[in-house]
Amino acid sequence: MKIPTLSFCKISFQILFLVFLSCDEVAQESCPEPVNGDFISIVEKGEMTVDYIEGLKPSYGLPDDFEISYDIQIYSVTYKTTDPNGKEAIASGAIYIPLNTGKESLSLVSGQHGLTIQKSDVASFLPALGYLGVFGASIGYAVIQPDYLGLGNSDYPFYPVYQKTNGKVLLDMAEGVKEFACENDITLNENLFLIGYSNGGYNSIAMHEELSKRPRDFDIDASVVIAGYFDLKREEDFKYPEIIETPAWAIYHSYVLNKTYNLNVIDKIIRSPYVERLDDLFNGEYSATYIDQKLTRYTEQLFTADFLNNYDTLPIFDNYKEAIASNSLMNANISGDIFLIHSKEDEVVPYEQSQNLYDSVKSKGVNAELMLLEKGNHSPQDYVMSVVEALKWLEQYD
Repeated sequence: MKIPTLSFCKISFQILFLVFLSCDEVAQESCPEPVNGDFISIVEKGEMTVDYIEGLKPSYGLPDDFEISYDIQIYSVTYKTTDPNGKEAIASGAIYIPLNTGKESLSLVSGQHGLTIQKSDVASFLPALGYLGVFGASIGYAVIQPDYLGLGNSDYPFYPVYQKTNGKVLLDMAEGVKEFACENDITLNENLFLIGYSNGGYNSIAMHEELSKRPRDFDIDASVVIAGYFDLKREEDFKYPEIIETPAWAIYHSYVLNKTYNLNVIDKIIRSPYVERLDDLFNGEYSATYIDQKLTRYTEQLFTADFLNNYDTLPIFDNYKEAIASNSLMNANISGDIFLIHSKEDEVVPYEQSQNLYDSVKSKGVNAELMLLEKGNHSPQDYVMSVVEALKWLEQYD
């Protein structure tokens, strides 16, 4: 048998290398490229062990019998999306992956958090803040926690709170994570579940509404919405209390609507000297607690008399009211099943919001459940058991 010459060996090795390279390229090409939500950056944020997550349970108010099963790996990502005007923008979020589950595939959960104003107060910066991700992944789900447009590493100047366009931003991350999972040998099945608390409840329904208008190659199979707000219109007999405990939250919606739609009406809503401070206060650097200290809690000092007393009759508020009405979601189209949870004692978001949405979706033939709690204020701590209920409820679809 003739021994090949060195030159032939080199040629053979080069051919073999090209074959392997070609095969690798084919494998990479087999991963689905997202039409929306293309990931720009991926940063490993480390692992959380079962023991570490067990240690977090008391701080979240989780019961001792909530069983933590898996270590989890966490990533921070940025991705392409669009802003409320349809222009390209960057958003960010966190991904939580359970390790060594023994499962053939993982269901994907998108967790939508409550209202935050400070850009860094999100899961991609501080993974422990993503409690839906931490505890969802620790029992076997792959979980994404979008930061929302304008928060985290987003390049958008503010967070468009209570706006339907958030639905597209969040669906984009759910679409983009599929390529990430494929490239990292994480097998996802076709299930997509949503869990949203408070403002995150609104955003979850916004995802449904966006998907009903512009379908994608995936659907939402089941959703749990906790203490959400869906009908944004101000009732005719609505009255602000004399003192507002969190003025930052009370005026943030008005501020961002005015900015998004160029309404030029904010000075008709907020009094001087506070109106002149808003751009500096809501620049993403400060927490709601800090902003509260720079405002006043006295309603008549914060809001104008026209806004408080003549809102329904003055035409100067017509465009503002139209912007609000256009973003209401009480008649949203829902795909999959939905489970609504709300406390009758909720002092921030009236439980009728969930009751009315339940009635609306039931009238359209949606498979819906409603749980009204007798006790509990509007706080993550008071609703933590609702998160446990949500994760248990989703097991029937997993």
